[in-house]
Amino acid sequence: MNWTKTYKKAITFSYDDGVTPDLRLIEIFNKYNLKCTFNLNYGLGPTSGGWEYKGKPVNRLDLREHIRSYAGHEIAAHALTHQNLVEIGVEAARKEMVEDAEGLTKLFGKRPVGMAYPYGTFDDPTVELLRELGFQYARTVWDSGNFDVQTDLLRFRPTCHHDDERLFELAEEFLAMETEEPKIFYIWGHSYEFEGNENWDRIEKLCRMVAGRDDIFYGTNAEVLL
Repeated sequence: MNWTKTYKKAITFSYDDGVTPDLRLIEIFNKYNLKCTFNLNYGLGPTSGGWEYKGKPVNRLDLREHIRSYAGHEIAAHALTHQNLVEIGVEAARKEMVEDAEGLTKLFGKRPVGMAYPYGTFDDPTVELLRELGFQYARTVWDSGNFDVQTDLLRFRPTCHHDDERLFELAEEFLAMETEEPKIFYIWGHSYEFEGNENWDRIEKLCRMVAGRDDIFYGTNAEVLL
């Protein structure tokens, strides 16, 4: 957390699955000079089959065609084929994580140091596996509702999902906060949710709100947490 030498507050974002609305989300983040971590499945792409979210089709990107699209942001792991790591057992989970990390390293030229748990599921053996494989942080879906620095980074709790009813209240609290201790505002979600909920204005409003402050560090998950 080298940023704490200059700043006391940091903001970071985390989005999963490598889907087509990521491209619009990246444009918004780039417009406001904000940084995001994208958790990707190397083994899945447009031919893997899509799904629907609230009546809207969801399709995965061909990551090989969009390496440059993610430039300036962090690439993290999300398991090779988005398996529930608890249900498949430790050895299958090892294969999912090793091959995802190796594939993403080949594509993007840098080994992922973090990940987000598929379906938000994990247990102690999963955490120990990640530690063994060298992962330094892993995001859960257990919102903390606060900005506290955490020590258990392999069970990291984000502040809130972008559709949390407290989102803008938390943003206002964070912006107004004067603190001597480091604080982190961590927002997560899936870009296809903006399509299904027809609320792209929500993330645009948040980015506009928090951007451009000289008392806040804007970084990827790795830059903020490690």
